[in-house]
Amino acid sequence: MRAHAGQPEISVDRSEDFQNAQVKLAEQVYDLVLFAKDEPETQTARMIQELQLQGERMPLLFLPGRPGHRDRAESHGDASTDASESTLIRTICGAAALGRAEQQRREVDDTFGTLYSAIEQSADMVLITDSSGIIEYVNPAFEKTTGYGREEVIGQTPRILKSGEQSLELYRDLWTRIGAGEVYRGVLVNRKKTGESFVVEKTITPVRNAAGCVTHFISNDRDISERRQLEAALFQAQKMDAIGLLAGGVAHDFNNLLLVISSYAELMQDSIGPEHRLHRNVQEILSASRRAADLTRQLLAFGRKQTQTLQILNLNTVLAEISRMLPRLIGEDVELTIAPQAD
Repeated sequence: MRAHAGQPEISVDRSEDFQNAQVKLAEQVYDLVLFAKDEPETQTARMIQELQLQGERMPLLFLPGRPGHRDRAESHGDASTDASESTLIRTICGAAALGRAEQQRREVDDTFGTLYSAIEQSADMVLITDSSGIIEYVNPAFEKTTGYGREEVIGQTPRILKSGEQSLELYRDLWTRIGAGEVYRGVLVNRKKTGESFVVEKTITPVRNAAGCVTHFISNDRDISERRQLEAALFQAQKMDAIGLLAGGVAHDFNNLLLVISSYAELMQDSIGPEHRLHRNVQEILSASRRAADLTRQLLAFGRKQTQTLQILNLNTVLAEISRMLPRLIGEDVELTIAPQAD
């Protein structure tokens, strides 16, 4: 088949039988499949069924024969033949163009379907608003995290998530940047439907149309509340480590002072007899210094991260020692009564 001036060149593969056509259709996708007028209807039906089984979508063009068509064309000469051929070429080109357009539409639909599935199944929250901030879409991750159903937020604004823990300047800066077509990235504290706060790592991207105007905003939020809690726990552990080092240093110096106190108390106890009226007071100083020494040893163990040796204590003895000192510390207006068990 030849092409006329101004018409695209056409490449044609022909198959004389059904088996050969099956092989060619399995190897590549054609812009158009023509069925000749003399093709048996059973083979045509089998061909269509085979294409459906293969999942291929190729445009089909049937050329039904008309009795005596060839003889009439020959009787009118070359002009009639050229006109028929030109009409056939235009029909084929039109069908092929429609087939290519349909294929492009299917590819766009497939791409859109893939993107929609990816957004629907994303673990991050996705929220789409128009240029004025009215919510038009939220994905299931948004519903699961915030507790708001899709029907509750469509038509609302993202202010329903406002926690009040951010300053107004932050929101002004956010809208200024995305209004100018810039991408905004930041960390915000939002509020769920239950009133519980959660921290999100937010990215807002403006969407432009073909004219370059911003028509929508896509907000992609990742819940980092758990990560923030881990960071806070790590900070607390570091702070406790610093406190331990400080306590170890203080306990070491305090232990030196206690050594002086206990030494002078022992010298004083040796210089006075048991019947002296200050003997009991000196004994209290020695007992308190020993308890303080035990406390400083615990602080040193804590500061140096040493494993403490656990011991079995007689609580009655500990309470008896405390009962002699506490009344003087808590004052006369508080009555302290200790009733230890026999064992």
